[in-house]
Amino acid sequence: MSIPSQEHPHADRIEAGTGVPLDEWTRRLDEAGGRELDHAAIARMLPQRGEISEWWAQGVTVAYEQIIGRRVVGQSCEGDFAASASRTVPGDPDSVRDRWDAFMTPQRREELGLAEPSLTDTATWRYWRAAVDDGTRLSVNITAKDEGRCTLGLEHKGIETVEGREVWKTAWKRTLTDFTAFDQENR
Repeated sequence: MSIPSQEHPHADRIEAGTGVPLDEWTRRLDEAGGRELDHAAIARMLPQRGEISEWWAQGVTVAYEQIIGRRVVGQSCEGDFAASASRTVPGDPDSVRDRWDAFMTPQRREELGLAEPSLTDTATWRYWRAAVDDGTRLSVNITAKDEGRCTLGLEHKGIETVEGREVWKTAWKRTLTDFTAFDQENR
């Protein structure tokens, strides 16, 4: 099922970021044979032609694939779905991850069907990752947003259906609300 470009949920953001309306991107990609190309070929073509950066090319390509009916909103190019949610919370990346880890008790992980987490770091990111009983995977990504605050983003990948995506999206929004209350009481 395709969606009109003007009704796409990211049409305004794409136009603001690229300076080109989404319906114009759709026209350009159609003229370039986009309907016969796979995701990677479309995403490579736009920066090669000097039209936009690689980052924006990914967003335009995904929106184009949704517009032409190749995938629905929330669906990856592999055909599965992802659910995400995020919050801005006080603290530095290490303290935010420590508080998240304390919040995700064994009981809470069991209720959500999460395995024992793995914690990893890069120079700018902190990760809390766990496999899910249904074969999907959760990554909690934490990075500094500005002085004294971080973005805590949950990214749940490998979901099989759009309905499953909605169930998990609701669960993660509720979990973030619960974390915010826990965090305010325990900080």
